[in-house]
Amino acid sequence: MTALTRAARRSDERVPDRSPMAASTDLRPPTRIRKPEVAVGVLVTTLFALGAVLWHLHTIEKVPALAVASRIDRGAAIERSDLRVVYVPADDGLARLDVDRIDAVVGRVALVDLPAGSLVTPSLVVDAAIVGDGQGIVGLSLDPGAYPATGLAPGDRVNVVRALDVAALDEVPVVIATDATVFAVEELSSDRLLVSVLTDQADAERVAASAASGGLRLLMVTS
Repeated sequence: MTALTRAARRSDERVPDRSPMAASTDLRPPTRIRKPEVAVGVLVTTLFALGAVLWHLHTIEKVPALAVASRIDRGAAIERSDLRVVYVPADDGLARLDVDRIDAVVGRVALVDLPAGSLVTPSLVVDAAIVGDGQGIVGLSLDPGAYPATGLAPGDRVNVVRALDVAALDEVPVVIATDATVFAVEELSSDRLLVSVLTDQADAERVAASAASGGLRLLMVTS
């Protein structure tokens, strides 16, 4: 075998390419994401956030207050069973009534409808009407239009007025009683109301005398 033949054979043999370029093209398995470690990290972050929220809520000072346990209709007398204790932030600025002042509302009459859960304050109630010396109660049977469309409830303040006769154009309305108090209200058929009004005895007598001729109306006024 000649020297030339041996040289040709050696040139045909493949020599591994060990250059940096060749090394960079090596295929390697992708890096695996460690799922357990990621899950633990998310859990720790969530626990820290929840702990911060609970700590913040714990640092807010709360105080007891009186609230409505079940709906109280306007004009209804408030009983102890109508109330319950709730806790509200001390610095929220809400009008509230301390628990030890429950006697300030029990036995009094609601001025407005009080939904369940609403806070109770003295401004929402009024003293129940009591017949005193020199006072009288008179009942009026009123048709729709002779009382406010919003209705009437015990504790409302009203004036009793005799309406104009449409045939007498020169007449003016006559106020028979002023600043009277609605004592009780009973619903009759056809939206008619039987309203008992508390006023001084002289006015009560005038209202009773005028009721026979009809035409009386109740005008709600502010106290």
